[in-house]
Amino acid sequence: MKYLSVKSKLNIDAQDGGFTTTLLSYCLENGILDAVVVVGDKNWKPVAYLATTPTELLKSTKSKYSISPNNKLLEYATENYDKVGLVGLPCHILGGLQFNLTLKVGLFCTKNFYYETIKNIIKERLGLNMDEVSKMNITKGKFVVETLKKKGFAGTEKVVYEIPIKEIEKLCNLGCRVCTDFSAKYADVSVGSVGSEDGWNTVIIRNKMVEDIINEMVEKGLIEVKETVDIKAVEKLENIKKKNEEINKCSAYFAVCPALF
Repeated sequence: MKYLSVKSKLNIDAQDGGFTTTLLSYCLENGILDAVVVVGDKNWKPVAYLATTPTELLKSTKSKYSISPNNKLLEYATENYDKVGLVGLPCHILGGLQFNLTLKVGLFCTKNFYYETIKNIIKERLGLNMDEVSKMNITKGKFVVETLKKKGFAGTEKVVYEIPIKEIEKLCNLGCRVCTDFSAKYADVSVGSVGSEDGWNTVIIRNKMVEDIINEMVEKGLIEVKETVDIKAVEKLENIKKKNEEINKCSAYFAVCPALF
């Protein structure tokens, strides 16, 4: 396992460093993948779809913090394409193990919300409609929402809103409360922002296939890499989610023998 900070050299309007989109584009262009399950959105409501060209990936570059049924597409994808990829949260990657996938790209995840919940949080806490949002992020203990405010005749100005995640975490999806996987440990490669400077991705390489692909991308000038990841920052969040293992044990005990509680 190897940790890298990575930034795409392509001009992509991405969430952080643009690594995932650049990786998938390279794989589709070079026959490593025939198709990949990714997530676009309709007014920030996740819409999973199958991309077969780099152009089709461009609708999937921003993070959404609502539940997306990515894996519903895997049966169709694996029946109709030989080399299929999946981009998803740790829970998607775990579910994807039952399919014969060529590449699994896991995204760091602390928690997720139902779409109506996130919509209500943004409306009630920030006074914003979803169509005003230009970017969302969960970072450094905060839920961050960005909008673009008109400035001058043709320019725009970024406006940033923050909500401490502790104030809204009780509203997250119930499954997230028992999840023990932050970094998608069953993926071939894991991607996030924790541990790298702003504008870069933290990438965890989990097998030689991915290491070879990344080396090829570096040689072709598609990405810039640094070995500067703050691994302890990643491990800190991994350990927080691992604490759910104890909660799960208690839940299991309660289910088996409720009289003890």
